[in-house]
Amino acid sequence: GKCEVICFAADHGKSLKDLSPSQVRIILEAWKDRVRELSKESYIAHIAPFENRGEEVGVTLTHPHGQIYSYPFLPPRVEKMLIAAQEHKDRTGRVLLDDVVAREIKDGERIIARNEHWIAFVPYAARYPFEIHVAPLSPVADLAALTTEQADAFPAISIEVMRRLDGVFGIAMAYIATWHQAPVREGRDLLRLHWQITSVRRAPGKLKYLAGSESAMGAFIMDLKPEQSAGQLRDVVL
Repeated sequence: GKCEVICFAADHGKSLKDLSPSQVRIILEAWKDRVRELSKESYIAHIAPFENRGEEVGVTLTHPHGQIYSYPFLPPRVEKMLIAAQEHKDRTGRVLLDDVVAREIKDGERIIARNEHWIAFVPYAARYPFEIHVAPLSPVADLAALTTEQADAFPAISIEVMRRLDGVFGIAMAYIATWHQAPVREGRDLLRLHWQITSVRRAPGKLKYLAGSESAMGAFIMDLKPEQSAGQLRDVVL
């Protein structure tokens, strides 16, 4: 496989939320470009751009940067997502994430931000106290497939989401922000591009530890309802 690093900015003290919309747009274009180019490699099966922030999730360098892992196999979670998406398609004839987004729009109470091309919400079955998914309203398979209009609309909602996350407790929240997308050569009609942001912070001075149920059984137990989490994020004054 391959591992690449993208430096977001020259200022070591900044985070993605502190960047200008034009800077975030350049980062998105870099993601798009690398997905497009890496997909040409015959040995690459899946591409996962991500950013880690905070010592709580193992970050040792405070410089704002992200990584791109390109795997020569399908990671276990992607395999599980493919199985779930295929079962949903066989049962309903529809794409799973399309139905998830439609449900969030219908319910409304877990949406925290939205613009013409993107929606951000706390998922119905959130695993972490603060988990945000950001998806294009017109679905695409991967980053390279985003239109210019979709890409131009992304900086505003991404900056808002990150500012809301930091605004919940008024502190820099540790998080992992990962792009989930379709594999390079399979499941292109089953999986949709979306950005998952998860934070292990559940309160000031308290983390969400993966203990007995999560680590031993793989069953996540949330500390609060996703509707409560979404409400706290919406209540942040920007």
